[in-house]
Amino acid sequence: MPFHWKKLLLWFGIVYVVFLELRDLIGSGWAGFQRELELWSTPHGIALTLTGLFAFYCFALFQYIWLRNAYERYRPWMVVAGCFGVMLLGIGLRALLQEGLVYALFGRGNYNLARGWNFYLLDNLYYALTFSAVGIGFYFAQLAQYTEAARRASEQQRLRAEVKFLRNQVNPHFLFNTLNNVYTLVHLKSDAALPALEKLSGLLRYALYERAERVPLERELDYLRDLIHLELLRTPGLEPPEIEVEGLNHTWEIPPLLLVPFVENAFKHGDPTNEAQPLRVRIGEQDGRLNVEVINAIRAAKSKDATGGIGLENVRRRLELLYPNRHELQIADDGTIFCVQLQLMLDPEK
Repeated sequence: MPFHWKKLLLWFGIVYVVFLELRDLIGSGWAGFQRELELWSTPHGIALTLTGLFAFYCFALFQYIWLRNAYERYRPWMVVAGCFGVMLLGIGLRALLQEGLVYALFGRGNYNLARGWNFYLLDNLYYALTFSAVGIGFYFAQLAQYTEAARRASEQQRLRAEVKFLRNQVNPHFLFNTLNNVYTLVHLKSDAALPALEKLSGLLRYALYERAERVPLERELDYLRDLIHLELLRTPGLEPPEIEVEGLNHTWEIPPLLLVPFVENAFKHGDPTNEAQPLRVRIGEQDGRLNVEVINAIRAAKSKDATGGIGLENVRRRLELLYPNRHELQIADDGTIFCVQLQLMLDPEK
């Protein structure tokens, strides 16, 4: 925890002015103000004022230093006992400065010591308690702020690690399916094998080397177009579906690979050959929200491999982490048509 003696000085200054100077001026009126001016008009008065200010600040400073070094190391009763010991140290410092140094310079100090040191000690307890409370309050305020900042940093680090883990789940899942597609084309000695490898290299570059937290929407869409092209190579003669983009008023950036599971799921469990309901991907904007819609026909004989189910649950969790209370995901399945509708709110800083 950083050592903020300057901020403590500001706290002390506010308390000193409010609880001592203003109190005395209000209580004594114009006569009290005149006495203050007279005090500053003599070297002895200036010396007493400056040494008093320094001693009062040390009450707060000593408590702050003590708690910074002792609060988390010692038992509570030891900390409390140390606080009282620090107050006595501050009282001793004031006595040394005013009844020792100032007295040696001007022949008189601040108190009439003929009344005894017991009176001196009791009278200074008021100042000791007042300004020690400043140092103690400042320490605990700083501790609460520092603890909360550390908690938030730890939470952000945990969320980033979870998002990274979820994204790393997506990459192997996709690449495994894509490699299977290319393997099939090579095995069949298809002329589409080389174009498929070219598209695959683009997918690999994006999936493996894109490490930004946000990427332009168009870059994600280029990935989807290559993915769709690669998937359709397994079905010669099939007209590739278009990604419809319209009405975008903002430059949208989204987490990479966020939309990919929707399209991959459409090919994995859908029927791209269904002419009555071809695969449709629509991207648009309305009222500061990015709308994404993916619709596809469901394959008559559903199949689910051992690694299935990762994609949609993965993207649900990523949305919860990256767009808390700023997204809406709806998935509808009536047995023949599968529809995904996603709404993302515009980032606050845009």
